[in-house]
Amino acid sequence: ISHNYYPPRKGKRTHFEPNAGRFLAQFGEHPERLRNLHFAFVVLLRAVHRAGPYFAAQTHYGERSLSLVRLLVDSAVLRSCHSVFSAFDESVLFAGADHTLPAELKRQFKGVFRNISSLFDCITCQQCKLHGKLQLLGVGTALKLLLLPKE
Repeated sequence: ISHNYYPPRKGKRTHFEPNAGRFLAQFGEHPERLRNLHFAFVVLLRAVHRAGPYFAAQTHYGERSLSLVRLLVDSAVLRSCHSVFSAFDESVLFAGADHTLPAELKRQFKGVFRNISSLFDCITCQQCKLHGKLQLLGVGTALKLLLLPKE
């Protein structure tokens, strides 16, 4: 976020402002990066949408956590993205004849995520390693939510 926005500064800015130069440098000449970002965003939104009823029904969270979860699940942003959900349909992704994920593909997915995670272990910057592993964990969790049966 700090690379994509100018942070607030006392006496100059009271909120984050877009950094168009940084955005163009990162995505302007690399449309595939923007497509990948869009795809990841849609996958994560679909996972939040699918898990929404589960999260909303939980009562063992603290009151602050519950209010944040309800804010996310019941947000106008999530409702306004309903048409975006059609950009990715997990029911046809790698589906077998009975619309389940074949066991071999499940093993391959797990292997790929383990390999990517082990690559993060080679990064010397602890902050970069943490951010990368958290992002990988988020995408992995979203895919697990989407690819497992609804029960």
